[in-house]
Amino acid sequence: MSKFKITSRMTVTAFLPLLFLPIMCFHYVPKVLHEVLGIMWLVLVLIHVGQNRQWFTTLKRGRWTILRTIGTAVDILLFIVLLVMVGAGSGISNHLFKEIMPLTIQRSILIHQLHVSLPYALLILMGLHWGLHFKGWWEKWHLPWPVSRSLKVLLALLATAGGIYGSFLDRVGDRLLMKHIFATPATGEPAIVYVGLLLAIWGMYVILGALLLKMLQLRPEKK
Repeated sequence: MSKFKITSRMTVTAFLPLLFLPIMCFHYVPKVLHEVLGIMWLVLVLIHVGQNRQWFTTLKRGRWTILRTIGTAVDILLFIVLLVMVGAGSGISNHLFKEIMPLTIQRSILIHQLHVSLPYALLILMGLHWGLHFKGWWEKWHLPWPVSRSLKVLLALLATAGGIYGSFLDRVGDRLLMKHIFATPATGEPAIVYVGLLLAIWGMYVILGALLLKMLQLRPEKK
């Protein structure tokens, strides 16, 4: 039996959501740290894309099933939202890019709203992305799952309930509609609670993506 080894690709993949959570906690961290973490996260994303660059070459090959179409749409939308969010954040930078950005961009309400709202779209898309790749990721890490089916269902229900509660508490729907929100009941909680709510929201969409994967894999293909 081969010895389990953590690769650089696995490390980058694991750190992407771990680093994204403190970036979303901008209410609790200094603004300069928020910007530095954002740049570090972007570098990790680019490394992740580079490590999986063979994905681009496969787009012209093979049959386009419903699962493949949905997965590709999620991945492309994820990357577009990411670029717009980072670009908007750079435009309203208070520290790293402040001296090189025109005042019209720094003071743009639209750019500010994009940077505030899109992280929640990104959180949802990241959850779906992880869920659609969950089976392969789990197997790659050789992680055990020594619990019964009923307990797995219970854990999934608890995570979903926490995600729904967190979505209402943090007004995720209003944020996605780009409504001007200064604070929410969630942001009034201690940082550890806020991180827990974000994890629950992310986990809910991971579960949704994993269920979608399972349903489409079980769906018989038309000949």
